[in-house]
Amino acid sequence: MLLVLSACSSPPKLMSPQPELPDNWTSAEGSDTEPVSEELRGWLVQLNDPRLQELATEALAANHGLQAARYNVSRSREAVDISRADRLPSLALNLGSTRREDSDRVDSLDFSISLDLDLWGRLSARQRQARLDLAAAEAGLRQQEQSLVVKLGTQWFALQEAQLLLDLYRQRRDNLAQNVEVIASGYRQGLNEALDLYLARNNLHAENARVEQQTQQLAEIRRELELLLGRYPSARLIAEAALPWLETDIPAGLPADVLTRRPDLQQQWLELLSADAALAAAHRDRFPSLGLTSTGLGGSSDALSDLLSLGNLSWSIGARLTQTLFDAGRKASLQDQALARRQELEQRWLEAVYAALAEVENALSLRQSLLERHAQYLEAQRNAVHAENLAFEQYQKGLTSYTTVLEAQRRSFDAQTSVLGLRRQLLQNRIELYRALGGTFQTDLPTTEPEQEPAGQ
Repeated sequence: MLLVLSACSSPPKLMSPQPELPDNWTSAEGSDTEPVSEELRGWLVQLNDPRLQELATEALAANHGLQAARYNVSRSREAVDISRADRLPSLALNLGSTRREDSDRVDSLDFSISLDLDLWGRLSARQRQARLDLAAAEAGLRQQEQSLVVKLGTQWFALQEAQLLLDLYRQRRDNLAQNVEVIASGYRQGLNEALDLYLARNNLHAENARVEQQTQQLAEIRRELELLLGRYPSARLIAEAALPWLETDIPAGLPADVLTRRPDLQQQWLELLSADAALAAAHRDRFPSLGLTSTGLGGSSDALSDLLSLGNLSWSIGARLTQTLFDAGRKASLQDQALARRQELEQRWLEAVYAALAEVENALSLRQSLLERHAQYLEAQRNAVHAENLAFEQYQKGLTSYTTVLEAQRRSFDAQTSVLGLRRQLLQNRIELYRALGGTFQTDLPTTEPEQEPAGQ
C-alpha cells in the first residue's frame, strides 16, 4: 500500500510562467545594449552630490520602516530554524506525581524520544518553503532599501528646486519693488498713469504671496525628508547645493537583464517558489505519516527514592502509522487552496514583470523628451530675460505700454521656473531609470539570484 501511495505523491504539475521579452527596448532603438552592471553599481555616487550620500547613510541606519523590515527578516530566519527542528528528533522528560483518596502518593518518570520519518517529504517541503520565505524577505529588504534611497534622492532634489524657486521668487519680488518705486516716482512727476502704478503694486503683492506659499512648500519638503531620515520633522534641513547637471546617459542593456537585477521581481519570484513548496507540502500532507517513538526510564513508585532504582526502570520502542480516513474534504481543499495561491502568484509575477518593463520604457522615452524641452526652454529663458529688460527700458522712455512690460515679465518668469523644473525632472528621471533597470545605490550588486525553476515536487 505504501508503494502505491508513494507513486501518487507528486503534486500538480507547475506551469512555469515565461514572459515574452523583446530583444531590445522599443524606446531606445540604436542605443547601447551591452551589459550595464558596471554603470548600475553605486548610482548614488554617480549623482555627484556628497551631501545626498551622507543623508542616505543616515536614512539607512535610522529609518523606522527599514528597521521593521529588518525585524521581518529576523522573523523569517527563525522560521527556518523552526522548520529544521521539525525534522529532528524531539526529546521530552516527564516527571509526575499523583495522589488518590484511597492510596499513597505515586511518582512517575519517563524520558521519551519521537521522530517523524517524513516518508513523503512533507517536512522537507515545509523547510524549503521557510528558506524561500527567508530569501523573499531578504529581497524585500533590499527593495525597501532601494526604495528609501530613491525616495530620498527624489525629495532631496525637490528640496533643491524648492529652494532655488524661493530664491527666484524673492529676487523677482525685489525687482518688482524697485519697479514700483520707479513707476511711483514717474507718477508723482506726471510721467506715468495711475493704472500702471496699480498694476505694478498688484504684481508686487501677488509675488509676496507667492514667496509665502513657496516658503511653506519648502518647509513641507524638509519635513518629508526628515521623516525619511528618522528625525523629528522640524523643517530645519538645508539644501545648499544647486541641481547638478549629468551629461552622460545610462546604457539600457537588455530587457531580460531586468528580471534578475530588480529586487522586487526577485522577491515575487521567490514568493512564487515558496507557494510551490507550500503546495507540495499540502499535497503530501494527505498521505500517511510514519513516526518512531522510544521511552526510557519509565516507571512509577510510591516513594520518590525508589523511582530510579534499577528494578523500576523500563524502556519501550515503537512505530506509528497515521492516516486520516475522513475529514470532509478538508485536506483536499487545503491543497486546492495552495494551488490557487500558486496560480495567483504566477499571474501577479507576470503582471509585475511587464509593469517593470513598462517603467523602463517610460523612463527612456521621458528622458529624450525632457532633454529636448530643457534645451528649448533654455533658449526661451535667454530671450525672455532680454525681452523683459528691454520692455521696461522702452516703458521708461515712453515707447511702450506697461501691459507689454507685464507680459514680458510673465514670460521671463515662466521660462526660468520651467528650466528649474526640467532640471529637477531630469534628475528624477535619472534616479527612476536607475531603479527601473535594477541598479543598486551600493558599490556592489547582490551576488545571490533567485532560483530559476520552481521545484514542482
